[in-house]
Amino acid sequence: MRSRALALSVAVAMTWVVLAGFIVAPASAAFSSSKTISRTHLVDGKDVVVEQRSFAVTVDQTTGLRDRQSINVSWKGAHPSGGIVADANSSLAANQEEYPVVLLQCRGLEGAGVAAAQLLKRETCFTQTSSERFSAGFGSAYPVWRLDRNAPLAERQQYVGAPSPRPASCSGKGLAERWLPMVASDGTVYGGGPAACLGLPPEASELGSLSLPGNTTYATTSTAGTGAARFNVRTAENNASLGCSSTVPCSLVVVPVVGISCDTTGVLLPADQRPSKADADFAGPDCTATGQYAPGAPFQGGRPGDRAVTGALWWSESNWRNRIVVPLRIAASSSVCDIVGRLGVDFYGSEVMAPAAQQWAPSFCLDGQRTPFKHVQTGEPQARNLLKVGTISAALVSGAPSGGYGKPVVTAPVALSGFAIGFAVDDVDQRDLPQLTLTPRLLAKLLTESYPSISIIKHDYVALSGNPLTILADPEFIALNPQAPKHVGSAAAATLLNLSSGSDAVGAMTAYVNADKEARAWLDGAADPWGMKVNPNYKAITLPVDQWELRDTFEPLSYYKPGTNDCLAAAPVPYLPLVAAPLGRLSQIALAMQYSLANPQLGCILPSVIPGNTDGAKLVAEGRQTPGFRFMLGLLSLGDAERYQVHTAALQTAVNTGAPALFTNAAGRTFTRPTATALRAGAAALVADEASGTYRLPYGSLGAAAYPGTMLVSAAVPTSGLSKADAAGFAGFLRFAAAQGQVAGPGNGQLPAGFLPMTAANGMGALAAYTRRAADAVSAQSGQVPTLLGSGNVAPVGRSSGGSAGGATGLGAVGSAGPGSTPGATGTSGAPVGVSVGGTASVTGTRRPAVPPSVAAVASARTRGASTSAGGLLPLLLILGVVGSVLGPLRLLRAR
Repeated sequence: MRSRALALSVAVAMTWVVLAGFIVAPASAAFSSSKTISRTHLVDGKDVVVEQRSFAVTVDQTTGLRDRQSINVSWKGAHPSGGIVADANSSLAANQEEYPVVLLQCRGLEGAGVAAAQLLKRETCFTQTSSERFSAGFGSAYPVWRLDRNAPLAERQQYVGAPSPRPASCSGKGLAERWLPMVASDGTVYGGGPAACLGLPPEASELGSLSLPGNTTYATTSTAGTGAARFNVRTAENNASLGCSSTVPCSLVVVPVVGISCDTTGVLLPADQRPSKADADFAGPDCTATGQYAPGAPFQGGRPGDRAVTGALWWSESNWRNRIVVPLRIAASSSVCDIVGRLGVDFYGSEVMAPAAQQWAPSFCLDGQRTPFKHVQTGEPQARNLLKVGTISAALVSGAPSGGYGKPVVTAPVALSGFAIGFAVDDVDQRDLPQLTLTPRLLAKLLTESYPSISIIKHDYVALSGNPLTILADPEFIALNPQAPKHVGSAAAATLLNLSSGSDAVGAMTAYVNADKEARAWLDGAADPWGMKVNPNYKAITLPVDQWELRDTFEPLSYYKPGTNDCLAAAPVPYLPLVAAPLGRLSQIALAMQYSLANPQLGCILPSVIPGNTDGAKLVAEGRQTPGFRFMLGLLSLGDAERYQVHTAALQTAVNTGAPALFTNAAGRTFTRPTATALRAGAAALVADEASGTYRLPYGSLGAAAYPGTMLVSAAVPTSGLSKADAAGFAGFLRFAAAQGQVAGPGNGQLPAGFLPMTAANGMGALAAYTRRAADAVSAQSGQVPTLLGSGNVAPVGRSSGGSAGGATGLGAVGSAGPGSTPGATGTSGAPVGVSVGGTASVTGTRRPAVPPSVAAVASARTRGASTSAGGLLPLLLILGVVGSVLGPLRLLRAR
């Protein structure tokens, strides 16, 4: 008897929540549904109920979805899983798990009123390999799917969906076969078949060897009947065969495998198609089998699960009938603006801003009353320089150029977000580790190529011989992360996946590291309490910098020999920069972190089959790490971390007086994760710096509650020299950013997860007010630049940032800039140490506050109706040594 849905509800909640420490936008169209699922055999004409369950599923987001976005799926009431593999997306192994909950993305919808052309079918579901949609019987003409009592007669034939005539390429014909082709969005039929003899969609791979794993997920259920998984949504951008978009509807299909309900003797088949007694005696036990593995037991090689209860038969009617279909609403891509083709204005810069810009852009280009904008992602140092010389008209930045722009430019806040240290780590039990804790000193160790990575370097490189091989062997890391693995086979455990190009995110991260006393002392040459020392190539490095240079030059010649690494033997280059292997964009790091794509360039490919011939040899990345044995750390934006569900580390923000230097746990130390509360505290600590016309984060006195990765993104736009149309377009963008753009949500025109709304409720009313004043100045094009602290007053043209040559301000005050310096004080409040707010003097003209007040203080003064001034004894410690695009190429390799 077919089961029926018991309940269906769609809930929309418009409140901020914190999930696993992440900043989460208001839930939109969260989905929940329940259904009775059962397994009932037909034996001697009677129903035999094996089990019956009430299965319920919840999905946290179903609207405003974008390519590669991860959504959280949870359930209860499923059969506990057995024969578990670590990689739930491995189509070559995970589909052999017993009693999985199978998650698939399928084109189409279900329900009354759905047009025939948009109906969801098994043929419109995407899988990665042919084995997920083809089954053959070799020991019997009655494999378990032929005994499925719930399947219609047409699906119980000896050969179902098989091509006729059978192509010669499709060898190995079974005694019975079930073919399930995929029909692509353009109508192309991919037949699949044994070894994919009739082809797979171009996004699929018979060997499962594509750089991105398939998103079909064989998720496991605990012994309590509960489970959860992150499902990776694909749009037409990455899966044209599925073709999901804002105009082509698609769904997530949840199939709880409870086992085939068997017609054990084939009594529901026509008499001439029923199995003989011998066939029934052979096939019946296979169909009614209940599993080889106990709940929770791991898969053992060479011991396949009972096919009747595996995910390989998700398409069999007994499984398919239990499906719950979750409609997915794909957001209009920012590429829709290219289709519309309306002229607009361009912003260059901040990758931290990218997730917000991608959600905002369609609401501009599809609204005839707004001027479209395009966000060209570049490093902020480059964008500042291009704006300074007049190559571009506007930039998205988190700092100002040293010496100013040489023309009237207003720097208006548009979004509050930040950087994160993302991680993909499996714990000692080979399960996903959800929490990780890092100190600034640990980041310094990873950045400075101070872990030898391999035993040969540890042995031969005297300067690093006393250091742990990787961070996993570092007592400091172990003390804070006891559940982390003790060893993995990847060199990625010796580095932080970082940027090769200039970025304000790098500047902010290195400012955070530099402001920490322990990290600064270690960088200046003092060993940590366990004896580890900085790589001498980085000793006394001046920080912060917005571009990280790889300085190590050591070549382990005993390793560089034929047969060990032919590529490095033929063309030796420094080894540790190959381990670091930075990437050019934050988006590339996000992709690598999402799929655990280790980037150390250590593999050697020899195209020649001639022994000793290294012509064409090349080094390649390690590639995707094996789930269960992952360890990767990387710098990425909070917006990317949220969209792609990459875990983010808690960063140290305070050390109590008296806390032991040689510690064995986190006692006496405070670590802060990027929650809404922590970002709010970071926003409250922002300091208005009139000299540069920006707001900056004072890392030396940030406070324990504030997230140290907080970054304010601002739009730098000239207030003279723009055309009337461009001025109107930029001003419209600023007014939007100060108002509608701060409404949180996943929809186009809203602020995505990973950003804190720049509102009065979050203590940032002063920032939004300044952006509105900035919009007026941009629109007027009279050369006036509003003061940060005034109310309509303007500063003279051509303000100077006051920074050092080649640097940028706005990222934060620092404690130490190099050897012999004293780290700045670590305060515990959200405001800078020594800042006083009050008095009656207003800020006009060239008059500057001795110490810029915090945003919270400015807002508080305005609330009291007082004018604002600031004073105090704390000197303004500007960021030193920020290297812009004037740097030459990174010394990644030394060519020979």
